[in-house]
Amino acid sequence: MSTFDSTTLEARQFPVVGNEQAHVVQFYTKDSFLLDGLCEFVRCALEDGESVILVVSQAHRDGLRQRIKAARVRTRIASRTGRYVVLDAAETMAKFMTGNMPDRRKFESVMGMVIRRAEGASRAKYRRVAIFGEMVALLWAEKKFDAAIKLEQLWNELAQTHFFYLRCAYPVSSFQGELKGEPYCAVCAEHSVVVPAEDVA
Repeated sequence: MSTFDSTTLEARQFPVVGNEQAHVVQFYTKDSFLLDGLCEFVRCALEDGESVILVVSQAHRDGLRQRIKAARVRTRIASRTGRYVVLDAAETMAKFMTGNMPDRRKFESVMGMVIRRAEGASRAKYRRVAIFGEMVALLWAEKKFDAAIKLEQLWNELAQTHFFYLRCAYPVSSFQGELKGEPYCAVCAEHSVVVPAEDVA
């Protein structure tokens, strides 16, 4: 695990990993910061020929759509060809939860199928897919901490059979404003790169 500590806003939002796989966690305090960064995430990935999968919360979907439209990011054709996929985080998660915990077999079936389709549409080297997900943040907000960590681990397992760059995001408020201690460390431990919140020096 590494902490990305660039002093520029753009770099802190988008650590460059080239053709590597990575599991990045982004902490944020303002939705606007997250959505501005996510719009750029989409633009860069599509311009590089990658497929994009967004598993976003209802609260962020409209704001992201507005930013993508304002930035003139070309998603219409990418969507038709399977290179741009937007899924609702709560609805998608419901498909692989058993009780309060994610089910490994169901998760691999649901997300594996989505990723395979995106890989087939990708024009990037090694058919890499760029993924952004908020399902873990929803679990964390509901205080289902064990389930969130388990889901992070399932993503890591899925990375053994698929080539993707994954970015997760957690609001700082989910940690009661304190980015320290056992809960924060547990989340960071499941990621290869940690991007600090925008107001962290």
